[in-house]
Amino acid sequence: MASDDEAVGRFRFRGADDDPWRGDERHRAMAEALDRYGLWDHLSAELRESERTEVATGCYPLNFELLHERTEFFVDGEEMAEGGVDRFLRELAPALVRYGVVLEVETVRDADDYTVLINGIRCVVLRSEEWEDGDTWALATVRPLAVVNRLLAAAGRSTLRAHTLCTGGNEGILLLMDPRAAEAMRASGLFPEHEVPALAGGE
Repeated sequence: MASDDEAVGRFRFRGADDDPWRGDERHRAMAEALDRYGLWDHLSAELRESERTEVATGCYPLNFELLHERTEFFVDGEEMAEGGVDRFLRELAPALVRYGVVLEVETVRDADDYTVLINGIRCVVLRSEEWEDGDTWALATVRPLAVVNRLLAAAGRSTLRAHTLCTGGNEGILLLMDPRAAEAMRASGLFPEHEVPALAGGE
């Protein structure tokens, strides 16, 4: 599992010598959108305002120190592919309860495929033939989270959905966020695609 420092180091954050006012209108519009779509709703009013200001003036918007274990979690693609889906979802379960989803996960004994049941929904995490040709770590990450998104949608209590960064890597990241917030990052044109969270939408 990746440490905070390893994951955070891949993204651009302001250093001590950076100009605090280097943002432009794109940053300001994105900061307003991220606030509107609830990225910082779990923070105090003071921290929420601070994060909005930081993003408006040029900072990368996903501050892991403030999001970690609330709406941001580490997800190791290798562990997921090697039988760790059940364990990871059980660790994620307390966060999902806040949004009306009570997870029940069971690994299905299958001689060929790696399959789990998530609240009764059969999810083929990996098919036997994909070990040879597929991007197994990414598939094992996205497919179960796509089921989680179905459950979040069915619960109807939140607009948050599971998104991923560095999908399938040993230092992969799961973010529970409104898809409109991720789209605001993408539409800003400020980031390469690999720095924008991708909705776990399945196949």
